Amino acid sequence: MIDYRDALREVLARAKALPGESVSLAEALGRTLARDIRAAGDIPPFAKATMDGYAVSAACTRPPEGAAFVELEVTEDLPAGRISRRTVGPGQAARIMTGAPLPKGADAVVMVEDTEESGGRVRILRPVRAADNIGEAGEDVKKGELVLTKGALIGPAEVGMLAALGHTSVRVSRRPEAAVIATGDEIVEPGQKARPGQIRNSNGHALRAMAIQAGAKASYLGIARDKNSSLKLKIRKAREADILILSGGVSVGDYDLVKEELGALGVRPVFWRARIKPGKPIFFGLRGRQLVFGLPGNPTSAMVTFHLFVRPAIDKMLGRKSPGLRSGKAVVEEEISIKPGRTQFLRGILSGDGPELRVDPFPDQKSGVLKSMVKSRALIVVPADVSRIDKGSPVEIFFLD
Repeated sequence: MIDYRDALREVLARAKALPGESVSLAEALGRTLARDIRAAGDIPPFAKATMDGYAVSAACTRPPEGAAFVELEVTEDLPAGRISRRTVGPGQAARIMTGAPLPKGADAVVMVEDTEESGGRVRILRPVRAADNIGEAGEDVKKGELVLTKGALIGPAEVGMLAALGHTSVRVSRRPEAAVIATGDEIVEPGQKARPGQIRNSNGHALRAMAIQAGAKASYLGIARDKNSSLKLKIRKAREADILILSGGVSVGDYDLVKEELGALGVRPVFWRARIKPGKPIFFGLRGRQLVFGLPGNPTSAMVTFHLFVRPAIDKMLGRKSPGLRSGKAVVEEEISIKPGRTQFLRGILSGDGPELRVDPFPDQKSGVLKSMVKSRALIVVPADVSRIDKGSPVEIFFLD
């Protein structure tokens, strides 16, 4: 068996970044940037009002000794989008709306709440200082600034920034294409009648959903029965995929045919069986440029090993900076006692309403308990040489969302 970290290194060493492609801004959400983005100009491109009020020279808002206010002449109205051709001189003010460019001669804005206007003049009831209530040109982004970096995931804020920079399209990494095959005579699809001894196929659908969530294009090719001919047909249908994911049939039983059939179809094994729990009988190999993963058949084992190995491979192919699940620290709420020898990934329930994150192992850690994945938001990482973790001890966790 291969250790977890070594197995992950083997996967990442063979997962290569895919070439880029251009997509419209409307299609960019969830994609990965394939190049750095620098600003072609300042944002905002001009000094602007950040409050409704009056654009003034701050020095003109301080009342003389013994006076309660200053009164200024209102020279014009400046709605957002209008550029003034006048200069605000001594004793003058321009009515201005939020977002409007600041006129020449003004260096501050008095909020409308601090004024009284009457007959073309305005009383300034509270003096301001220079730069009050204005946004300077380039205060958000300077021309030439590196704003977004290659490998960044494009979220709503990134879409907004790209729009602000004037981009109508963006260069992103091509999404890897993943093909998912479930195996076994004991499973049937949702909606089909299950005979005695059969169960619903959850793996095929869950793994396809996980691949899509990770950023890949994914297709589900159905169930391959425990026959070489059925497996061969399904695997051949996946020959154009960047990643092939199979669940079940990778152990040592008489009907575990996946490893054998993959070899017959030219898949070169890299490793089979890892020193982890759950997921010991995982298979990883190559067919040309295609990455091939044989995941265990138990639902939680399949999902955990996807998180541990397939997701990092997808991240690497997308060119993302930090492949795999985010890690962090939490304090265990109860003692954990386990058999050492394998790195264990316990499904964990997160809690905490203060600065300290806490985690509880899900009560049932059996590999067939799909509910443990539904309820858990983290994996508790227990090193192979650890048999006990005391209550209140810090542990490493992998966040599942």
